[in-house]
Amino acid sequence: MKEETIRKIENIFRNSISSDELFDTFQDALNEKFEDPEIFEILLGNPALSPDEIKMFTEKLIKEYPGSGFTLCMWTAKVFGSFSENYERLEDALTYYIKASLHLPTEFEPYLRILNLYNYDLDLPANYKIVGIVESGIPPVNFKNKIYYALSEHYKKIGDLENASKYLALAEKAAEREGK
Repeated sequence: MKEETIRKIENIFRNSISSDELFDTFQDALNEKFEDPEIFEILLGNPALSPDEIKMFTEKLIKEYPGSGFTLCMWTAKVFGSFSENYERLEDALTYYIKASLHLPTEFEPYLRILNLYNYDLDLPANYKIVGIVESGIPPVNFKNKIYYALSEHYKKIGDLENASKYLALAEKAAEREGK
């Protein structure tokens, strides 16, 4: 593939403010059959896109690049997570982190990112959902110690020292078992 074509697509993905132009370029880029869908991350981060357009592009990319579903969902979740002061975008971020975890259930990173969405300043309904998602996602994860340590810190921040101690003990036991 010509380097010039790649630069042109990347430039449009990065700088266009027209949804129509972005959609047309997206179709052109799909036709180019990129081996690595990384160039599409630029598109998903374009501020001209609406949340529905970001979701549409992401879902299409997951179908086109099923082996990159984890990465695409993580990137989309990060985009939505950057607008976490908007409750709907916070929910979208949670949805895509959960989708990422479904693509790679043994990976701990989505759960750490989910826990980072917790709002310590406001008592949001999503806060309870966040903790529930993280705690229920632990069983298939390979490096449980990372999640346990994060949960211990979380509980310490909210003043729940009993759960902080519980998760610290679990983290230490898991770290020993996992060789970390």
